[in-house]
Amino acid sequence: MNETNRLSEWERQEVERKRLEALSRRQRSIGSAQPSNTKSFPSNVVYQDNRLQQRVGNQLRHPPTGHSFNPQPKTAFNTASQKRLGAPLPQTAAPPSKRLLLSKRPKFKVSCVLVDRDHFEVQANYHAGLMIVFKALPSRQYDSTSRKWRFLLSDYREFRKFRSLSLTDCCVVKKAAAIDDIQLEGLSSAVVSTFRQKIDGIKPPKEAEVRLEERLPKELIGSLMNFQRDGVSLALNRNGRILLADDMGLGKTLQGLAIAAAYRSEWPLLIVTPSSVRFAWREQAIRWLGGPLNLSRADINVVSSVRNFTADSDGVDSDTLHRKPITIFSYDLLSRCAGQMVHNLSFGVVIMDESHFLKNIKTSRTKAALPILKAAKRVILLTGTPALSRPVELYPQITAVQPFLFRGGFHEFGLRYCAAKENPWGWDYSGCSNMQELQIILEETIMTRWVDPFTSSTHQPRREHLLKRVKSEVLSQLPAKRREVVVLDPGLIKRSATFQRHHDLNLAAVDLKALDRHGDLLRYFMETCRVKQQAVGQYVSDLLEADRKFILFAHHQEMLDAMSSILESKSVGYIRIDGKTPSEQRSVVCERFQTEDNCKVALLSITAASTGEEAAATFPAALEPSY
Repeated sequence: MNETNRLSEWERQEVERKRLEALSRRQRSIGSAQPSNTKSFPSNVVYQDNRLQQRVGNQLRHPPTGHSFNPQPKTAFNTASQKRLGAPLPQTAAPPSKRLLLSKRPKFKVSCVLVDRDHFEVQANYHAGLMIVFKALPSRQYDSTSRKWRFLLSDYREFRKFRSLSLTDCCVVKKAAAIDDIQLEGLSSAVVSTFRQKIDGIKPPKEAEVRLEERLPKELIGSLMNFQRDGVSLALNRNGRILLADDMGLGKTLQGLAIAAAYRSEWPLLIVTPSSVRFAWREQAIRWLGGPLNLSRADINVVSSVRNFTADSDGVDSDTLHRKPITIFSYDLLSRCAGQMVHNLSFGVVIMDESHFLKNIKTSRTKAALPILKAAKRVILLTGTPALSRPVELYPQITAVQPFLFRGGFHEFGLRYCAAKENPWGWDYSGCSNMQELQIILEETIMTRWVDPFTSSTHQPRREHLLKRVKSEVLSQLPAKRREVVVLDPGLIKRSATFQRHHDLNLAAVDLKALDRHGDLLRYFMETCRVKQQAVGQYVSDLLEADRKFILFAHHQEMLDAMSSILESKSVGYIRIDGKTPSEQRSVVCERFQTEDNCKVALLSITAASTGEEAAATFPAALEPSY
């Protein structure tokens, strides 16, 4: 036999192994078919098989040198063969130890939530180890209704000492389910900083009373109603940083100007408003502050464009313009001029009208306003609706008044009060959680009374940083009726000089007949409708930002059509009643406005629908007077 045909020792062993496997399979098949005639396998073969098992096992573990060895892939047949021959099976991961399983067990979650100004509540499932902790605190109280334990804030630091306890060390806990440790979610940083004295067991000092006579002119004090004086006193007690959230019609504008007047030495004053009411604010400032502070129109700069901010249209140099005591901006212009304002100007006092315009922290207007507000020494926010739909809308306004209230920033606020959830695209902050705790914090740091838009709960007025009064609370102090004239942006009034000159001559004619004079007046009235449509449209657009129900009265069909176009372009639900609306449908249309939340505006003809009660509306606005 040639040398190349000679088998190696390992190859001969492999052939012998396969031969024995075939004999074993044949013997089993014969035995299953004829169990009575089955013969025992020779002992010497079994002996050789046992020895072969040992040799094959060693070869599999340590192949001979000089020969390539490629183990066969793991199959059902190979695995069974290895079991029969005693060959070791492929190594698999060892089962996790008991210690490893316990380390991966979810921790026992315990959350602390503020329930009132003196107590916090522990939210956790029942566990015997926690009962030991609870009963060790002297102020423990058990609420059988909510099945929660509550404690005084003075026990909070003592309670936190148990956060690192291994509950399995307690003999009582050993009889219950094993828990390695607890995961404690304590009170938020805002709660700890706001109620630090109570947590430390120190009685808070009584706030000093503010005497308005020492801070404001008597003429201005005399213009304030009693509840307005309380609001101004509160703001002065809070160092001029407050959010006034009174209902519409309770005089937030007057209160804001009075608070700013108390800090006259720290001016210039910046007033940021919606575009449609910039000139109305100028008139209000002259009305309430003109006499007491000796201000005139020349002292107030209403910025109507970026060019107007850099240089006065009348040729006044920019330095003189910037030295004016009061500057009035719109939110849109603020976002365009914010960089220049931050670098070149310093406003000591800032009033933000309709501050809910800052509800979205990602918008350019909010990003532009927050640095200015944080740099100002006095900040006065005015709004009737601090949050329109979600708690996340409150955060920019909170940081504007109290920048360091939440040390963890926006994410801490979102996790605690917006039920923040992480998804593949980022964090979702559109939810709400721990609303009772948030309400207490706002009442202690930003507001006195908050009507919670998410739970519809109310609390008694308190002296805090955000002031909220509703009309029912101050009804006895209100006048019988109050009307306000809104001055529209004159830059949006498109006058026709030819038409006005022609009608001025006609009306001045001595021999003009009464009938002709009346006709000219009607045509003049119609022209006023046309020239102010753009300015009125901007005003209505600003009203829609508040997300409230309101009524619009107009006289001409052209004005009604223009307002309908604006509402439809903004996808706002509304009703319209004019002379073309059938009488039998008017009650149905009115019922829709009263009952449907998404129907925000009632657009009414002042002559065809001037009577009736629309209780769902918060205020009416007459776009055109009746003639």
